[in-house]
Amino acid sequence: MKKRARHKKKKVNQKEKRNLIIFIVLIILLVILGIHNREETDATTTSASVNEILDFIDEEKEAEVSRYIVYGTHLNAEGSIDISNNEIKDVTVVAKKATGEEIEIDTSYNYEDGVLLFSTLDNINEGLDLETLEISNYYILLKVVDSAEDIKYYSMSNDTEYTDQIEYYTLTRNNSNNRINISFVNSNNISALALNVSKVHKLPDDVYDVVIDPGHGGSDGGAISGRYEEADIVLDCSLKLKEKLEELGLKVLITRDGTETDEYDTYNIYDKDGRVTMANESGAKILISLHMNSNESDFVDGGVEVYAGPHLDLSLAKLLADNIVETANTTYSEMETYKEEERSICANNRN
Repeated sequence: MKKRARHKKKKVNQKEKRNLIIFIVLIILLVILGIHNREETDATTTSASVNEILDFIDEEKEAEVSRYIVYGTHLNAEGSIDISNNEIKDVTVVAKKATGEEIEIDTSYNYEDGVLLFSTLDNINEGLDLETLEISNYYILLKVVDSAEDIKYYSMSNDTEYTDQIEYYTLTRNNSNNRINISFVNSNNISALALNVSKVHKLPDDVYDVVIDPGHGGSDGGAISGRYEEADIVLDCSLKLKEKLEELGLKVLITRDGTETDEYDTYNIYDKDGRVTMANESGAKILISLHMNSNESDFVDGGVEVYAGPHLDLSLAKLLADNIVETANTTYSEMETYKEEERSICANNRN
């Protein structure tokens, strides 16, 4: 998970406090809407084996994966393959079952001088939605269609320095989760990127559904107005949000709880027990970081800002901003820093 720097500001008012509380309520509603019950199954699956897809793939060549990433709830990959066919009509990365069923992933590609480059990483919060996978084995394959409509599938080998298995757990639904083991498997001199999806009934102790990060804390009070400190207000809201999410059956980690000493400040958030480290190691699919921005200047009277990371689809950010403005009967922020959308969608370091 990623955390972005925020401009420091020094004052906060009651209108901003009210808007923040409404923002928290909306976050709760969005989480509720996003957690749909789905039919459970007691089916089990064995460890993935390349032999299951030998009938599908071209065994003469493999695509080399230069990068594969799980970000939030989605898996993405990019890489290359040497192909001597320059009449390529379409290229798609797919998640394919041994039964032949497949899920197509939006893929961009470029073919030049016999080398096909492919990527699903245009937006890292899109790609293969791990939350929707059924109990089964899946294989990430490259599907190439030529001008004659002939289709070839190519398995994938690992050309990265990362060799560890990725263990992903879906959001808790009906007191259970799916565990997805993501790794490169090998058989008969063929490599494949495989996903093994199985049912579990309890998350590991160190894995959470949601992590809530109340900004600042300890000797770092954040924005201050009279006797009000940003750190206290966002902590109060975060504790209430944690309680509501746990009532929905979600497992929630909060990065601080108000017991911080004066030694706790803006410089140790990356320490072993710091806020950023806790969030990154939580295994959570959703990060909610709460701050209250303000400005010494009187040129703007509050307003909504929603921050998103780089290389993301901004649909959810737009939805958040629009609903906050409508429900709170407020306005979009007039601040222009990092602004990407008219709805005050801000993206730090988007390059």
